[in-house]
Amino acid sequence: MSKNKTALLMISFVILFCLFLYFVPVKELFSKIPLISKFYNNTTLEIVTQKGKAKIWINGEDYGETPAKIEDLPEGNYVVEIEKIVSEDSFYEKHSFQIELTKNTSARIDLEIGPEDLLQGSILYYTPSKVSSKDGLLTITSNIQNAKVYLDKEFLKEAPVSNISLKDNQYEMKISATGYESVEIPIYIRSGYQLNLKTYHFPIPVSLEAVETENE
Repeated sequence: MSKNKTALLMISFVILFCLFLYFVPVKELFSKIPLISKFYNNTTLEIVTQKGKAKIWINGEDYGETPAKIEDLPEGNYVVEIEKIVSEDSFYEKHSFQIELTKNTSARIDLEIGPEDLLQGSILYYTPSKVSSKDGLLTITSNIQNAKVYLDKEFLKEAPVSNISLKDNQYEMKISATGYESVEIPIYIRSGYQLNLKTYHFPIPVSLEAVETENE
């Protein structure tokens, strides 16, 4: 009789434990427990703005201003907003970005904020690779259609670039397009991860001399 009770208790415990795991966000729970949280909150997000400072919001929460290095964040999807700090009303807009943070990785936003919706710079973050390989993957998108992608000064292809397999190493990237400023950035490819690179480009101002030369 006692054996039947023990077996019934064990089965009940297993069922309750499975229900707990199903309904309770375990990662979120563990991320708030001291010591254990270090295994979950171990990503870093660095935000830099060139030629001026910007206010930062992450998932609607105020995170101060740039430059900022935010450490020990739990992995997950984040909405990052930045707005250039100016002394008076201007034509600068608030910009919003979707960033995915993965355990044991760092992400970086490095941008110059221009008037209206103009941006210049890059966003980098890692996601787990969906391909079983010793190599890492590279994905590139740009706000300019058909931007040319160069890897270590050699032409790779036009953006967008999806899941290019590369060996673990550091590379020099250049993304350029006619009539727009180029973005040059070092990247590091990691085995088992996909590096996601998004670039933004200012249009190159047209000078009066260039217009006059074209009209001659």
